Amino acid sequence: MAEYFEMQNEETSIISYDISVIPNDFNVMTINSLIESGVISMPAFQRNYVWDRKRASRFIESLILGLPVPQIFLYQMDRNKYSVIDGQQRLLTIYFFVKQRFPRIGKRTFLRKVFDQNGNIPDDILANNEYFQDFKLQFAKQENGKQHPLNNKKYYMLDVSQKSAFDLMPIRCMSIRQNKPEDTGSIYEIFSRLNTGGLNLSPQEIRGCLYTSPFYDMLYSLNSNEKWRKIVGKKEEDDKFRDVEVLLRSFALLYGEKNYAGSMVQFLNRFSKDTQKFDVQEVEKCKQLFEDFLTVCEAINPKEFLTKTGSFNVSLFDSVFVAIAERILSVGVESAEIDSESFDLLKNDTDFRTAITHSTSHVDSVKSRLSLARKYLYGIVDNELSGVREDGK
Repeated sequence: MAEYFEMQNEETSIISYDISVIPNDFNVMTINSLIESGVISMPAFQRNYVWDRKRASRFIESLILGLPVPQIFLYQMDRNKYSVIDGQQRLLTIYFFVKQRFPRIGKRTFLRKVFDQNGNIPDDILANNEYFQDFKLQFAKQENGKQHPLNNKKYYMLDVSQKSAFDLMPIRCMSIRQNKPEDTGSIYEIFSRLNTGGLNLSPQEIRGCLYTSPFYDMLYSLNSNEKWRKIVGKKEEDDKFRDVEVLLRSFALLYGEKNYAGSMVQFLNRFSKDTQKFDVQEVEKCKQLFEDFLTVCEAINPKEFLTKTGSFNVSLFDSVFVAIAERILSVGVESAEIDSESFDLLKNDTDFRTAITHSTSHVDSVKSRLSLARKYLYGIVDNELSGVREDGK
């Protein structure tokens, strides 16, 4: 089956880096206190908590029995500030077990957002049975027919030896920090390679950790916009954050089309780094711009952005976004209206169809489809854009 989001995978170029990899063996209680204090954070890029109680119970059992568990990967954002790259499910299982509360299925998207906003789960939400149930360990009967000795036990029901074994069990945490160059390109490369080894993180999940910023918070907020969800064609947000990547990519082309050199991965990484310098006014400007764009798009059927197979065409969308956003910035939202006839002419143009379906990340394809979108939607040729934006703004 084809990917819902039609994107193109690319290789990144290889550069020499100076990297520090620091192993730490934190015991379980230290890890829990680091989560509680916000030293270890679960950034918004992370997926929902997905473990069921049986799997979570097996992990807790391993800790109590002293069995080795997989190491955790952390990115050192600052001194005494770490962001989770791999190990979120294990860390949250520890956190929930100590709190003696287990998140209900169907409420986990909400709880993830609560965790993003607070760095933990407030006591009033933990106590709310709408969102949580008691975290009692769950095991099948043993082969001799007897109940598992840990079955139905909560954290504070463990006996002294069990609780001590759990609290003091060490877990290897690998802290990764880039020393040189000053950008975070190597960290992206490291985690891309770790991903091929089984961490299963998408490029945007990695970016979400490396480039946390108010701009990224704004993207996550926009991603839940009802009008945007209709354009994407899916009510639920994508687990791999490919929908967030579409938003990022669209803004990146708006701001830095002239700097695009053919690698979408590196282009988005550089733009993500740049957006960490955006002030409050710039972030608010982007938010308002996207909302105005959605208003303009009400003239078109949202399904027009989907292919015949139902996939969301990213290249079609980013072309239309850039053209409309430039128009809004130039003459205002009231004068940026488009009509369905112009949109249909654009989609039926042979060169445009080629640019949004073949080698979509190639420089010529990007420039061609953006140019054609401006031409068909507003009758603008590229040399008429001078003065509209300075340095992409």
